[in-house]
Amino acid sequence: MLFGLLPTPALAGDQIPHWRLSARVVAVGLPEVAGVREVGRFHIGGPIPGNPEFLMATREGRVLDPLRVLVAVGSNFGAPPGDPALEAGAILSIDARAGNSAGTIIVPRDLAGNDRDARVQLYTTQSERFLNRRYNAKARTARFAAASGPRYVSINNAFGRPWIANAPNGINGEGSVTVVDPDGAPLANAPSREAGGVFAGRQTDREQTPKGQPSGWLGKLLNYRASGQLTSGGMQTGALGTAFLGPSPDGSGFAVFAAVTADGSVVQIHVQDGVDGLADPGTVSTGLGTLSAGLGAASAGQDIGDDPGVIGVAFKWNPDRALYVADPGRDRLVLLELEDDRRHFTVARTRTISLPEFDRPVDVAAAIPEIANPQFSSHTTLAGGSDLFVANRGDGSLLRLSQDGRLLARATIEVPGIGPLGADRLRAIATSADAQHIWITIGGEVPGFPGLEGALVEVGAFDEHGAAAAMQGTQSAAADANLAARGKKSFQTDFTPRMGLGPLFNATSCVACHPGPGGASIDESHFARRIAHMDPGSGRTVPIDHPNSPVARRHALRDGMRIVSAAMPSQANVISLRMPLALYGIAGIDEIPDSVIEAQAISKGDGIKGRAHHVVDARGASRVGRYGWKADIATLEDMVANAFANELGIASATVSREAGALPIEDESAQIEAVAFYLRTLRLPDGAKP
Repeated sequence: MLFGLLPTPALAGDQIPHWRLSARVVAVGLPEVAGVREVGRFHIGGPIPGNPEFLMATREGRVLDPLRVLVAVGSNFGAPPGDPALEAGAILSIDARAGNSAGTIIVPRDLAGNDRDARVQLYTTQSERFLNRRYNAKARTARFAAASGPRYVSINNAFGRPWIANAPNGINGEGSVTVVDPDGAPLANAPSREAGGVFAGRQTDREQTPKGQPSGWLGKLLNYRASGQLTSGGMQTGALGTAFLGPSPDGSGFAVFAAVTADGSVVQIHVQDGVDGLADPGTVSTGLGTLSAGLGAASAGQDIGDDPGVIGVAFKWNPDRALYVADPGRDRLVLLELEDDRRHFTVARTRTISLPEFDRPVDVAAAIPEIANPQFSSHTTLAGGSDLFVANRGDGSLLRLSQDGRLLARATIEVPGIGPLGADRLRAIATSADAQHIWITIGGEVPGFPGLEGALVEVGAFDEHGAAAAMQGTQSAAADANLAARGKKSFQTDFTPRMGLGPLFNATSCVACHPGPGGASIDESHFARRIAHMDPGSGRTVPIDHPNSPVARRHALRDGMRIVSAAMPSQANVISLRMPLALYGIAGIDEIPDSVIEAQAISKGDGIKGRAHHVVDARGASRVGRYGWKADIATLEDMVANAFANELGIASATVSREAGALPIEDESAQIEAVAFYLRTLRLPDGAKP
């Protein structure tokens, strides 16, 4: 079940491209499935990377592994309810990568205490272990769980944690929004004594307000006075969507989230100060029977109407602030342009986006999520200039829109055994951190899996030009084998000056220094020579300004063709020999998450600690270095390019990978092939590591 892209003929005069996207079924057995979100990487400086115990939860295979996917489901999966009067529900952590190689994941009906299948884990559920009173016994919402009738997930990857929108009393009863620690329980050491980690109904409305924007901890401590809400509003009905708004404008540094409730209102939640309103009931609608604008559930005395499952939200923070909210009852998006009064957020202007292609739009997602900014990073936040994806529950289609509401492309989802996803199947969507694929939750059964309600599927991202390229883990075995074969051929090739060798180099092939191929060499003529100049008086080591430094290559080209010995820089008085290492399994280093490396660099009380070397990779992204003598090379591909340049003298290899540089196609393809070949290298039978 590979990702595919097939053009569908457009109607006469219709210039909007329409694509058919082949889906991969990742997991089945997700009853009452709703929101979905990829975990993503938490920024250094936030509470999760700063806490060794929390940080371990982000390791590969753990519940908050950055590449795992969180899914909101309406089942406790065997766990006894913490409060039988409230809705069941759970947030599952699913390793969607494992589904590529091992087939579709079948989620067991009883997950409580299950550790047999690490591909699916119970992050939190409506049970005693995950009640607010675990860490916040005196909170007004102590009896509420982190997940109870969960509908939507947003994650503060910038400086915080996952937040969950819940309908614990159904859509007509009071809603809740929870802040969840990595252990699945509502927030420990919560800034709000009244709420702890659960904000619900009218119980946790704002009761204090800052007097100014002081600096220093003492000034902030004395900065508050008692108050009522700054803007009226609460969660009298189920919370169906939530999005991260960033740090509070009051200067406290605490996170603020928006939440959309079933009566069509939008509220804002300050993690310390509680709930304020933002937009009135009726701002958006769920469907037939929805309350009129300005009416609350209690005063109207009528049902909300249709249950859309979720009401998706996405936040634009740059260059101005705006909240995009799905309006399934009126087939439109509502755009709330935000300002602030230096205390909380306010709505400056409300606009709408209406298109004929909207058919009960229930969810929105950033086409490119904000992952870089340490103040706004979240998959519910649009990166600068990002388009939006809109999910139509009415006909099962996906739309790509510009921020100003122009329709750029439409896509139909082809599910194996079903064909085009039809009406009322699509539940929610989320874009991956790399912006290459889209996670989708769908209701009902998938053919081949009878009795297993609800599924998580994956499709390629798309725009007006087509779908994203084939993603990691989805290429065919034949294509993989062909790429590996091309990489092996390049690894064993004897390069000549006409092929780019020189002018300074250590060998004419990769295999010369890594025989086997891929092994280590104890031949001293293959050792790299790291050189420098040490001042005899001070002992300071300084680099040498010379073309044959800091790695002194052994060979050079004379007149562009003849190979001669390269001259050692005369200033060199320090030489360090470095043996070529075996390359078997070296690609595994690239698979270690940054969080794992950073976790090991934290002092564990034994006086030993390290320092993660943060570098910028060839695409301009910051990450922990993994390769090179000082961990100064970010990725396996960058390491191969560096070896081509330093060991073979093919300098264009590194130039082609510089951020913003135009790629040199032949060198770039060669590097990718060699890197892929190294990923396939295994120790020969009987060899010792």
